[in-house]
Amino acid sequence: MNILVTGLCLSRNLGGPAMGLTLIDQIKKEYPNANFTFAVEPHEFEEEKKWAEIYNIKIVRRDRLTSYLTTKYKIRELRQILKLNFKPNKTTLLFKEVQREFFDAIKATDLIIDMSGIAYVGDGVRGPLEGIRHYSNFYFARKFRKPFTRFIQSFGPFDDIKVRFFAKRELNKLDFVPARGKHSASYCKEIVKDKSKVYDFPDSAILLPPANDEWVKEYLNKLGFKSNEYIVLSPSSVIYNINERFGGSTGKNHVKSMYYIAKEILLKGSNILFLPHMYSPTKEDCDREICYKIFNKLKHDNLIKNVAIVQEDIDPMQAKGLIKHSKLAIVSRYHALVAALSTSVPVITLGWNIKYKDLLEYYNLGEMAIDVRNYYPEEILDIINKKVEKFKSIENYKKQISKKNDENIKLLLSAFNLLFNWINKNAPK
Repeated sequence: MNILVTGLCLSRNLGGPAMGLTLIDQIKKEYPNANFTFAVEPHEFEEEKKWAEIYNIKIVRRDRLTSYLTTKYKIRELRQILKLNFKPNKTTLLFKEVQREFFDAIKATDLIIDMSGIAYVGDGVRGPLEGIRHYSNFYFARKFRKPFTRFIQSFGPFDDIKVRFFAKRELNKLDFVPARGKHSASYCKEIVKDKSKVYDFPDSAILLPPANDEWVKEYLNKLGFKSNEYIVLSPSSVIYNINERFGGSTGKNHVKSMYYIAKEILLKGSNILFLPHMYSPTKEDCDREICYKIFNKLKHDNLIKNVAIVQEDIDPMQAKGLIKHSKLAIVSRYHALVAALSTSVPVITLGWNIKYKDLLEYYNLGEMAIDVRNYYPEEILDIINKKVEKFKSIENYKKQISKKNDENIKLLLSAFNLLFNWINKNAPK
């Protein structure tokens, strides 16, 4: 049985491989002979190829509906003619090559599973092409008559009419809609006619194991840190790149709010480990670059003695291990939140989407989600200080989270049972 996985990356964003590796592991338990191919971003193919070899996963370059249509209807060639350049340029040739590669992969597969972490976000944050971009994989699956489903991911809100249009067309055709969180599920129920096929689940990467303790302790030793004696900060290039018209602590204010938090932590005598969850050679898209910006502000205050930044491009298990051994995590990356909750580490989020609160509510911790669009840096620091007070009884906290983890694992296994039923229905006999 051949399965094509769309919507995920294996490099740069640690959330991609965290979900992808979990998916493979769970399906392999039920279908040991399943073969996987991941369709990845063509412009990041070399980096994807490096990590695909590490994870031993086959990859192809994926196409999107926008590039497919502009190539199919020769809009790219028309641009060249208008510029009096009658030879096909490298960009046009690249897209045709990518399309052939992607379509050949679809033809060779038996099933397509889309694992986009977040899709059809209609609140204006993700641009005017959000709807058609996420409709792409469903469109191509239908074009080649291949069974298609989505697995646990965040949908909505569907405020934008274009996003709503494409989401309705797709979600109503799926056998089941596995929303990541109750808020996400409620958005889906607004547009899906058969409400009974909409489910809510926590993130699948809760099932991903952390790196072993020996690796973590050796890594911390190199930094001069010890287990349970540091706080993890995980900033986000996504929030840094959100247009500042959204207000609060978006854009450059994200650096300022993280700087205020870090300064407060250091003045109280704790160590800080900056843990990027997105690595990219493009500085604007790289969490590590945001860490450097915060670090430089701390350096100006002569406050870097107890600060370290994860410099290597580590894998999601290693990142989860480093979070597991921290005493507190303050994160803006969603899968840093997943890692903290699933290892019973006290965590507070500075997020930009309902998905953070959605996950926290599975642990009765919805109050630990702060939407950065609603608060300026000085306000966030004050809120953080008040929330940290609630973690004083660590043992009780850990017991509560551990119990909730057991419940959430059962929920996730029921989600995979839904997926297995779909596979049994659609896989070749």
